[in-house]
Amino acid sequence: MGWISLKKGMHRFLPGLTVQPVDRVALTLRMLTAGAKVCDIGAGGRRITPAVFTIDGHVSENVDLVCDIHSVPLPDESFDCVFCTGTLEHVKDPARALSEIYRLLKKGGLAHIEVPFIQAYHADPDDYWRWTHQGLKLFCSNSGFTEVASGSHIGPSSALNWVMNEYIVCLLGNGIAGSAAASIARLMPLKYLDYLLTGKSSAVRIASGFYFVGRK
Repeated sequence: MGWISLKKGMHRFLPGLTVQPVDRVALTLRMLTAGAKVCDIGAGGRRITPAVFTIDGHVSENVDLVCDIHSVPLPDESFDCVFCTGTLEHVKDPARALSEIYRLLKKGGLAHIEVPFIQAYHADPDDYWRWTHQGLKLFCSNSGFTEVASGSHIGPSSALNWVMNEYIVCLLGNGIAGSAAASIARLMPLKYLDYLLTGKSSAVRIASGFYFVGRK
């Protein structure tokens, strides 16, 4: 997951730069039948269900398999659902990684993908890609997925909040003044306007991030 760089130093004790008004991961989990085999690629140490199988490129707490997600050493059709959130912007070949997700899914299985649109550079350890809503839908359909749901999951207020935070650091530098100003920006309530804006059709024009749920 591409959020490690946002929580370094004193920022670990401050609110995040974004909010997600609707927990899209939870909604996708509700679509699954009891006993479904779930995988989280790029889990980054989280465990979204007690039984989820977690994959990441780096050793971390709660990671079951450490590997290159361009080539996952597991059999075809291993899972009923695969999550991949905040990860594809960090891999060198996201199309190949998505094809691995498709391969790992059983026929009729669900993929839940979340990617950035308007977000500042956040290396974890690198940061390469951004997607529009249309771009994400095309990207996933080209890999064989049929859309179940899609849209913005991190809205325009979060996008503005993140860009403003980075602008402050760019303007004032990484010293005491810049860090203090950026910390104050994290405490501002601007991002919470996304509870009103994220669901609007116009939000896709400047949303911070998009999700796509697709069926194999």
